[in-house]
Amino acid sequence: MPIRLSRILPVVFVLSFVAVVNCLAGTAPQDSSVPAIASGNVYPDAPSLAAELQRIGTAIKEEKATAAEMAALRGSLPSHWELTTAGRRYSISAEPLRVLLLDAEREKKPETRAAKATEAADWAFDLANQANAYAGAQTHSAPSARPALDRILSRWEFGSAHGPTKWDLFRQRVSRWIAEQLLGFLGIIFGQISRHAMGAKVLLWSIVIAVVVWLAVVLFRYWTRRAVLEELPTPDSVAFIRTWQEWIRVAREAAMRGNFREAVHSTYWAGICYLEDSGVVRKDRTRTPREYMRSVSNATQLAPSGRKTREALSALTMALEQVWNGRRPASNHDFADAMRSVEALGCQLQ
Repeated sequence: MPIRLSRILPVVFVLSFVAVVNCLAGTAPQDSSVPAIASGNVYPDAPSLAAELQRIGTAIKEEKATAAEMAALRGSLPSHWELTTAGRRYSISAEPLRVLLLDAEREKKPETRAAKATEAADWAFDLANQANAYAGAQTHSAPSARPALDRILSRWEFGSAHGPTKWDLFRQRVSRWIAEQLLGFLGIIFGQISRHAMGAKVLLWSIVIAVVVWLAVVLFRYWTRRAVLEELPTPDSVAFIRTWQEWIRVAREAAMRGNFREAVHSTYWAGICYLEDSGVVRKDRTRTPREYMRSVSNATQLAPSGRKTREALSALTMALEQVWNGRRPASNHDFADAMRSVEALGCQLQ
């Protein structure tokens, strides 16, 4: 698909503007005093993590005699444990266990220290049991969940649901490569410009002027397109094919076929065409029946027969709205009333 230049220019302008501002502002110095976050042990599955927790709990129970042993065990703990399974990554903090071991260290009485150590060991054993339970749930649910998911996705309503094709992946890689090349090119250019403050200012103002000119062109094209639309021909230049006599003939033919709904509809337009030919209203098929009534009412206020014309058109309009727009079943009586209204407008029906 061809890429329109008008869609690319705003993106290039924005990227260039941001790069120039960064060049003028400079690069913030990096704070080397921020310590790096310590990484914990990484386990590929839940059983291996459970085994490590079991080992820690057993070690706590065996070494709960002295505070020094509690401190040594607490110091050997990582900051957290990381578990990678089923495409996801979980991080479990070891801080609760550290707090329990620290409480055990601070106890003076051996009996109280042993109780605190037992509490810490129970915490490790409980977490190990949860890891084993998670591993068992994954083992039992994975074989049965996949066939169920395949059955759901095989339904007809999911026929168009699919992952990215090879062509989609190729286009994504090409787009990513183009974006990287463009950003690298801009980085090289603005890296060179940043060494000269005056050149950076000149480029910045050039980009601002280019954006203003582009917006002006867009607005100019919008206004000129709108002016062309406003110059479309008015309804006066539209040629209306049927005369009021032809509408009367069509209405009578429809009545002979028993289609009185079409007969009433054609009779109404016969009356409108007669008023247009008489100069009472201007030819304009974009008007609604109610707009025709208002136009006739304004045009016949001072005419001697204006009241009769308004009453006849009102009766015709009501019949049209009920039979044609409201889809009420029509009869020969409705057609006869419509013909009398047209005749009251001035049509000579022979």
